[in-house]
Amino acid sequence: MKENKKSEETQELILKTAKQIFAKKGYAGARMQEIADRAGINKALLHYYYKNKEKLFEQIFTEAFINLARPMASFLADESELFQKIRKICHLYQTVLSEYPFIPNFVLNEVNTDPSRIIRLINIEGVMDGMEKTLVQIKKASEDGVIREIDPRELILNIISLSIFPVVARPLAKELLFKEVNMDEMLKKRADQVANFVIQSIRI
Repeated sequence: MKENKKSEETQELILKTAKQIFAKKGYAGARMQEIADRAGINKALLHYYYKNKEKLFEQIFTEAFINLARPMASFLADESELFQKIRKICHLYQTVLSEYPFIPNFVLNEVNTDPSRIIRLINIEGVMDGMEKTLVQIKKASEDGVIREIDPRELILNIISLSIFPVVARPLAKELLFKEVNMDEMLKKRADQVANFVIQSIRI
């Protein structure tokens, strides 16, 4: 039992350390040797648990993506009023991307090379079912005169783009626009700003 517990603790330490390094340096910049050093283990032990960097990253990414997709599916499928739902989704993006800032770049890379893993995860977590329900909800809100006429797909795309782009372009945004600003604090506040912006753009 002690050996099993120690093995679990070692794996948890590896994953925690790797997540921090991937978040800071991305997939390309991370090195297995650095992960081993930071975790306080030798590289051979790291490779015992994870044969290569891709396998390690895949596990972390899958966990992160599920953490994003599962509550998103719930939010999209629930019966919340549309504006409340928009605020929930914006805050969800901010919360998950602050913990896993490498997700957007990796998703883009996967979509451009082999989107099958992303599509599989989306289907497993039920995101598409919730998405369809939200698209119908947006269409009805427009027909009922609650919001201006807008293609529901465009609205969803606007929310995702406004939430994700600052994370993807963080170094550039910092250099061009926010040199004197704490980016972490700015991104925390951005969820409300994005929600307010989106709601004002569609409210009648």
